Amino acid sequence: MRKSRKNTATRQVIHIVGEGLTELFYFSHLKKILGYRYSISPRLFENNSIEKIEKKIKELLDEDVFVICVFDADVSRRSDAENKKMVSLKKKYENNSNVILCDSLQSIEYWFLLHFEDTCRYFRDSTATERALKQYLPTYDRTRKYLEKDKWVKEMLTGSKMDKACELAEKYKGRDSYSEIYKAIKKVSESL
Repeated sequence: MRKSRKNTATRQVIHIVGEGLTELFYFSHLKKILGYRYSISPRLFENNSIEKIEKKIKELLDEDVFVICVFDADVSRRSDAENKKMVSLKKKYENNSNVILCDSLQSIEYWFLLHFEDTCRYFRDSTATERALKQYLPTYDRTRKYLEKDKWVKEMLTGSKMDKACELAEKYKGRDSYSEIYKAIKKVSESL
């Protein structure tokens, strides 16, 4: 008697690699609250350099994992060397169908701000972006103590704020302030 094999499509694993604690907690909270399916390696979110991020992308691709990479682009504005590395990283993976690079300028806080405000104005630095965000999330703080609680992420998910943020981010790509995190949200939403 032959065993019949169920024809189940194998789901590609999605792994999120990022730059800092804010990104780590944001994506961890999204995963729990919305039931997104992806892996996160907390140790990969501790002030990663472009080199460390690139090394991890290579390792994950070798394991046939879909990689979403989240980082702030403001670092590249402060240093020519860092900017060259970031441009090189973007060029290297721009046509790779298994990698999505999601940078934000000045910082991920701009992505958060889009949940509350339609803006693409120039922010001098991440502190200026954070100040604008605090109009909507007054207690927002980049400390572990604040970030590890999910209240701030839940606040951004009320109503259709995330849909609005995705639309605005797509509309403003390539501007003085931008965030490509909407690409990550689209990808992980598809995997539900």
